[in-house]
Amino acid sequence: MSRVAACVVAVLCGLAVLAPPARYEVDGLSMAPGLRAGDVVTTGWFPSVDRLRRPQRHERWILTSPDGSPAIKRVVGLPGETISIRGGDLTIAGQTVLTPPSLLAELASAVPEATIVAASDEAVGGRWQRTVSLPSVLDDAAFAPTERRMLFPVRDVGLAAVVCLPELPADRAAVRVLARVGGFVVPWRLKASGRYAVVAGRLDGHVVGAAWPIADADGRQEHARFCLPPLAPVAWDVVRPWPDDVTIDADDTPPSLGLGLTSAGSPMSCGDADALIEQMAVWRDILHRPAADGVVEWRLGSHAFFVLGDFPSGSRDSRHWGPLGRRVFCNRAQTLD
Repeated sequence: MSRVAACVVAVLCGLAVLAPPARYEVDGLSMAPGLRAGDVVTTGWFPSVDRLRRPQRHERWILTSPDGSPAIKRVVGLPGETISIRGGDLTIAGQTVLTPPSLLAELASAVPEATIVAASDEAVGGRWQRTVSLPSVLDDAAFAPTERRMLFPVRDVGLAAVVCLPELPADRAAVRVLARVGGFVVPWRLKASGRYAVVAGRLDGHVVGAAWPIADADGRQEHARFCLPPLAPVAWDVVRPWPDDVTIDADDTPPSLGLGLTSAGSPMSCGDADALIEQMAVWRDILHRPAADGVVEWRLGSHAFFVLGDFPSGSRDSRHWGPLGRRVFCNRAQTLD
């Protein structure tokens, strides 16, 4: 190869590496509710570098499906693992995979049937200012109204709230926020004024909770389809196993939920608490479904990955294709336009 030809090749390779983010338009609902038809996702800068990195769990990737068409799926299983879907949960080597709050923000669906009750001081002694009247929750999908399928009960549910804490007077050193999930109470101690997101619930065989400061004007995600407040962290503040001997109900109704505030060690009046609780909603987790042929477990080879869609009944993925090799993964889908 001549020196000129070598320089041309080097320039072309450099341009490929320095390419701007690639853009992909979503087709279908397999990644709903986070991604829907017409949404545009982008890669990071230097998208060709994605060919050199190994896909990680929970990442969304643009890949080439077995029939040659492009698809966007989420990586859930890594080489050498044994993946299974049992009771609506995803497990690895028999251990349930706990969804982090940042991922729950993409997967969770709102439960519009939930009735949030502002309780009176006389009824609750000032402790639980908001409680939830929750019927049996099913894995329906408001974003797919024409879909016809059998619905199944979902037990993994929780609350998401925004609490606005004003400048505290001298006699109130802190405000405690209490979230009730079944028979558990998840507490936080807030000392600084500001606005806080509070999320708690039953998730993947655990009681979980997280609170974090937010600055968004209305406390919602940038896209209204998300039912958790923005800027969810990558880890839970509280993670407790849901005991095997603590049942919910025989008819699969979810755990009871409540939100309360206390100040200076005493419950706040419901009127005071109502002034601080700006928003409260109820979310449910994704309910994973096994393959249509009844297969619930897959053992991955040393170079194989397992991918799923976020909307199980509307996705073709590794439940149908089987594990996939690294070569079919094109680019990591990082952002939503």
